[in-house]
Amino acid sequence: MVTNEVAVSTKRVLIVKLSSLGDLVHALPTIRCLRVGLPATITWVVNAVYAPLLRYAADVDEVVPFDRQRPLRGLWQVIRQLRKREFDLVIDLTGLFKSALISRLARGRLCLGPSYARELAWLFYHRQVGSKDLNRHAVERYLDVVRALQVQDGDRVFPLAFPSWVPAEDGTRPVVVLIPSARWHSKLWPAASFAELADRLRRDGVQVVLVGGELPGGEDPLARVEGIMDLRGRTSLPELGGILQRADLIVANDTGPMHLAAALGRRVIALMGPTDPSRTGPYGTGHRVLSTRPPCSPCFSKVCRNPAGQICLQDLRPAEVYATAADMLNTPP
Repeated sequence: MVTNEVAVSTKRVLIVKLSSLGDLVHALPTIRCLRVGLPATITWVVNAVYAPLLRYAADVDEVVPFDRQRPLRGLWQVIRQLRKREFDLVIDLTGLFKSALISRLARGRLCLGPSYARELAWLFYHRQVGSKDLNRHAVERYLDVVRALQVQDGDRVFPLAFPSWVPAEDGTRPVVVLIPSARWHSKLWPAASFAELADRLRRDGVQVVLVGGELPGGEDPLARVEGIMDLRGRTSLPELGGILQRADLIVANDTGPMHLAAALGRRVIALMGPTDPSRTGPYGTGHRVLSTRPPCSPCFSKVCRNPAGQICLQDLRPAEVYATAADMLNTPP
């Protein structure tokens, strides 16, 4: 436990959370508690690709981008910027060597890191805080630092708002956003299943919008579905946020945009196989998680090692996902 005197005297806080999209979103309630409870101004060091997103986070006063493509030059540039300021408190929410190094080189009065830090990151902290229990949602793990500072742990608020997006077609139709991509191959629900779902929703009069990254491999069954809006790879992060903000429902693999949608208060159907919904499922109420949940799940592996194949997601039928989507669209939030 950090003394309450530290919290009372803290006026300027540096957050070091470099990636990924979902993790950044999950950290936002912690930022809200620090901003309101201390109160303090918040500076956030983040990988440059995510900096545009944080500029739409109401509780972040300053964003310092880190160029991960040129790590040594990027580290030097970040440290040079940070040392122009004086931080009362530096918090590493990542718990890895690089983030811990940045945290300590910022020369804050007090440097805190998570108890579950890896890669010798703990060497750079003045103190480690929180429980090592990882069987909690990421949102709750990040809030450990708020409890350690004896700051009030209030409502889980995600203060994000993006420019409005209006469909080019009939704006009266329900909008369902599909996110068929993911960073791990093992997280991918088959593209053919997404295509079948998209076609069934389209025939019901739903405006189907595809977002996210391109799918691996050559053939893309979704490209053959007529009457849907394919925006994959064509949106910035703020534009993606605006689309998700407008959606009536999101159907997604376990990926960063899925967590962004949940944070924006949109209802989500999360298709999960190798990961644990209790740790990284869509946060909040009104969502549904679908998976066949075989004995090997969750495996937390980027590559499926089951001799029978990726049954956690391959055996999840489009008809089941469609029925869940239809039920949610017909049920008021």
